[in-house]
Amino acid sequence: MTESFVWLFEEFKKAMPGGEPKTIIIDQDAAMAIAISIAFLTTFHRLCIWHITSKFSVKLPHSAYKEYWREFQKAIWDTDNKDEFDAKWNIVVTKAGLTDHLWLSSMFDLRES
Repeated sequence: MTESFVWLFEEFKKAMPGGEPKTIIIDQDAAMAIAISIAFLTTFHRLCIWHITSKFSVKLPHSAYKEYWREFQKAIWDTDNKDEFDAKWNIVVTKAGLTDHLWLSSMFDLRES
C-alpha cells in the first residue's frame, strides 16, 4: 500500500506548479505517513485533530470521557504554545487518573513526530 501512496504523491507533485506542499494533514494511516516521508522531503506532516478527538469517546473509559472531555478540549483548543498545552494536558490526564492510558500516551507522544 505504501508504494501506491508514494506513486500518488509523486504524481501529485508533478501536477503542482509549486512542487511539494508546505504541510499535509492526514488521519493516522501508517502507509500514508511512510509514503509522505518518502515523497515529500520538505513537507510538514500533521495528523488531523478531528480524527484524533473523534476517538476520545471510544478510547477513554466512559466515566473519564464524560467527566473530563471539556477539560481535554480546553487543553487542545485553548492553548497558545507547546508549554501551555503540555501543562494543561498533564493536569487533566492526572486529574482523570489516565497517566498510564496507552492510547492517550501514544497521542501525546505523536505530537512531536
